Amino acid sequence: MIKPGEYNVLKVIKKKTMGVFLDDGDIGILLPKRFVPPRTKIGDELKVYLYHDGEDRIIATTLQPFGVLGDIVKLKAVSTTPQGAFLDWGLMKDLFIPRSRQVSFMRPNGEYLVKIMLDEQTGRLYGTEKLEPFLSNAALTIKEMELVDLLVYRKSDLGYVVIINNKHTGLLHFNEVYRPVQIGDRFTGFIKKIYPVNEAGEYMIGVVAGKPG
Repeated sequence: MIKPGEYNVLKVIKKKTMGVFLDDGDIGILLPKRFVPPRTKIGDELKVYLYHDGEDRIIATTLQPFGVLGDIVKLKAVSTTPQGAFLDWGLMKDLFIPRSRQVSFMRPNGEYLVKIMLDEQTGRLYGTEKLEPFLSNAALTIKEMELVDLLVYRKSDLGYVVIINNKHTGLLHFNEVYRPVQIGDRFTGFIKKIYPVNEAGEYMIGVVAGKPG
């Protein structure tokens, strides 16, 4: 089964002047000629990213987007309309952020943290700036001293709130910061301390950038 918004390994079933068609169990998915690796032949398997083109058809590319389905990434807005904003995510078609999914008033050239989502009804990809519903410390999937992926979310009075593995939030204290840090920076860190559940029923997490020494 093909999965839009993700990398898929698909077999070449036919070659045309506009590119090659990849097996999707139906008429095939076009990989435009400009993205077809040299010497590709029928029967080859290619790793491609699937998304919808400007006519809402599923199309393949060998370009690597800045994020895949479920990722939280920092992207730059290239244009805006009353309905929403379009952000550059490294593909031919920009990622749409509906106005209802924005927290701030997005402007061209502004950079924003968004989560890449899939509309279950239409199958189309979109982004949302409303991240809080997807972040929770109620049930943890990490433990102390574990290496994790950190994404700088926002600044607080004590340090930087970071997103841990796209799932949880933690605090990187100012006295643990040994390099310039900006919102949207991503780096490896580790869980320094997990504090008891608070009044909201969630754990508090302290993190450190880098590897445990």
